[in-house]
Amino acid sequence: MRATVLVGMEVHLQLRTQSKMFSRCPVRFGAPPNTLVDPVVLGLPGALPVPNRDAITMALSLATALGGTLAEVTRFDRKNYFYPDLPKGYQISQYESPLATGGAMEIVTPEGIKTIRLRRLHIEEDTGKNLHDDRRGLSRIDFNRAGTPLVEIVSEPDIATPEEARAYLNALRAVVSYLDISDANMQEGNLRCEPNVNLHIEDGGEPVRTPIVEIKNLNSVRNVERALRHEIERQLAEYREKGPAVAHEPRSTRGYDDDRDVTFLMRRKEEEHDYRYFPDPDIPPLTITEEWRAEAASRVPELPDAKRRRFMEEHGLGAYDAATLCRDRSTADYFEKVAAAGCAPKPAANWILTELNRHANERKVHVAELGLAPARLADLVGLVERGRVARRAAAQQVLPEMLETGARPESIVSELGLGQIDDTDVIREAARKAIAENPRAVADYRAGKKKAFGALMGFVMQETKGKANSELVRSVVQEVLEES
Repeated sequence: MRATVLVGMEVHLQLRTQSKMFSRCPVRFGAPPNTLVDPVVLGLPGALPVPNRDAITMALSLATALGGTLAEVTRFDRKNYFYPDLPKGYQISQYESPLATGGAMEIVTPEGIKTIRLRRLHIEEDTGKNLHDDRRGLSRIDFNRAGTPLVEIVSEPDIATPEEARAYLNALRAVVSYLDISDANMQEGNLRCEPNVNLHIEDGGEPVRTPIVEIKNLNSVRNVERALRHEIERQLAEYREKGPAVAHEPRSTRGYDDDRDVTFLMRRKEEEHDYRYFPDPDIPPLTITEEWRAEAASRVPELPDAKRRRFMEEHGLGAYDAATLCRDRSTADYFEKVAAAGCAPKPAANWILTELNRHANERKVHVAELGLAPARLADLVGLVERGRVARRAAAQQVLPEMLETGARPESIVSELGLGQIDDTDVIREAARKAIAENPRAVADYRAGKKKAFGALMGFVMQETKGKANSELVRSVVQEVLEES
C-alpha cells in the first residue's frame, strides 16, 4: 500500500490596521470585552459598511509579494450562516471575485527547495469570540474582534508532510514580517490556520482518496504539525478498517485536543452552496487601479526567498542557515551588519543562530533586540577566530557579560583572565595527564571508538579551564597517543 498525503492550507491573517474592515471602530488586542464595537460591527439597522482602504493596500502588497495575479475589479460578498459570534447573521467576505489568484511560496525541505502553489487571496471580516465557562455552564460572546480585517490565503494541496506544513507557515510568517502588515502571532489569534488533509491511497486496485478533513483549534505551528501527524495516522487506520468504502464518507471538520494529541469530529463539512453567497448590495465593486497597484508594490522590500538566495550566493551560507536567518527581517539585517563590520559570514551566522538566539529565546525577544551592537559581536567572533579566546569561554563567559554591561570583549577577556593558551608544552602536559588518568578512554580509542578521543580532549580542556586552543589540543592529544 502506498499513501500520498495531500495538505492544503487555509490561513487567516489579521492585518495591523488602526480601524476595522468596514468601520472606524478601533482595533486593539486585550481591551475589555465588547468595548470595541459600533453599529456597523453589530449589524444594527441602517448602519452601512465602508471598506478600509489601508487594509486593502496591505492585502495587495501581500498578494504582490506572493506573486499573485491582482484582480482588475474585485467585490465583496455575503457569506450567510448562523453562529452566535456572527452578529449580522452573515460575514462580509469575497467569493467569485477575490482580490488575487495564483502565486506561490518556496519552502526549504531536506530534499531541497519546494514550491507550494497558491490558489487565491481574499479579504474578509473576522467574527467575535465565544468564551465558554464550563464550570458554570455559561457561554459569553466578546464582539471586540468582530469586523477586524483578515486576509485569507488558500494554498493548493501541495504540502506532503507535517514538517512541510511547519515550513510553509514559517515561510509565510517571514513574508508577513518583512511586509510589516501583521503580528502573525497564533497565540494572540492574529494568525489562524486550518489545514485540509486527505490521502491518495494506491493498494492494488483503483486509487482511493479519503474524504477531506479540515482541522481547527490550532494555536501554534507546533500543534499544526502534531495535529496533521495524528490525522494522517487516523485516516490510514480508517482505510484499513473500511477499505475503498471510506472514499464515500462525507467531508468533515475536526477539532484538535492538544492535551490528548487527537483530532475529534466537530461537524460534517459545509459545501460552498450552503453559505448562499451573493454580492453585498451595500458595497459597490472596487477597481484596482494602476496607481493603487504601484502603491502596494512600493511597500514590498527584498523578500525572504530573494534574501536567502543572496545570502547563499554572496556569503556562502548553506540553505538551512540562510533560511533560518531570513525568517525574521530584523535578524537578517543584524547578520548583514555583523558581516559588514568585518566578521566572516559563516562564523557570524553560527554565533547568531546558536549563542545569540539562545539568549533571545530566554528573553523572548528577537536577536536584534538584545542590545548587542553588531560591531561588538564582530569583535568577539574575531577574537575567537584569531585564537585569542576559546570559543567555549567566549560563549559562556564573555558574551553574557557583554549583554549585561555592553563592555568590549577585549576588556572582558583581559579582566577575567580568559586569554587562550597556545603553549604547546602546557597542553602536552595536560594531554599526558589525560591519558594517564583515563586508561578506559585510551583503550576505547585504540579499539576504534571515536567518541573516546573527544573525552580525552574534554579532559584537557577541563584541566586548562577551557582556555586551551582547541585545534592545538586536538593535534597534541593525537601526538601523545601515538607516542604512548
